[in-house]
Amino acid sequence: QCLNSACIFFPRQIQNTHTGLDLSVPEYQEIRGKMMSGHVEYHIVVVTRLAAFKSAKHKPEDVVQFMVSKKYSEIEELYQRLAARYPQVSLPLLPRKVLFVGESDICERRAMFNDIMKFISKNEDLATSPELLEFLGTKSTSAIDFKGKNIPDDKEKEDEENEALDFFKEEKTPDLISQLSSVENAKKGEKKEEEEEEEDLDPLGIIRY
Repeated sequence: QCLNSACIFFPRQIQNTHTGLDLSVPEYQEIRGKMMSGHVEYHIVVVTRLAAFKSAKHKPEDVVQFMVSKKYSEIEELYQRLAARYPQVSLPLLPRKVLFVGESDICERRAMFNDIMKFISKNEDLATSPELLEFLGTKSTSAIDFKGKNIPDDKEKEDEENEALDFFKEEKTPDLISQLSSVENAKKGEKKEEEEEEEDLDPLGIIRY
């Protein structure tokens, strides 16, 4: 049964029966940001019967299917980590970096990422590696702790630094009432931007439902 509405294919049998994992990158999506900024997310479809991806209600033979969205930099990081941990494995080539990415570059990257993911899912060492499990967002890795714990800590640290800066600004400004008001508005603006950035830069890149 499909785990979320973002799934692209109907549930099917596992092709890589020896690893219990199929990976593919059938499509991508351009995410528009502010001021002409933006990035591309590549949709990775996961079809698996590995226990790490299933909940307690699933049977061992159940096949689950879901999708995660990853940016070039996130896939590149996984690629480098796997290459370092398994130097004996000859991974397919990683798409080259270019200063300006056009439509043809994005299409080429999707195809090359698809080849890389299919290769990973066919290799027993790579398919069950902790690097891949974390990349795909399983509950059995520290990825959840990173999302649930480290980000608030970092945000709290940023807030403390901002408060220290605001304090010095207040000392230099005679009109404390207007300064405090502007600081409060600035904090609201910063908090809103931080929330938007955190939403855009989900460390796991997982579409959850």
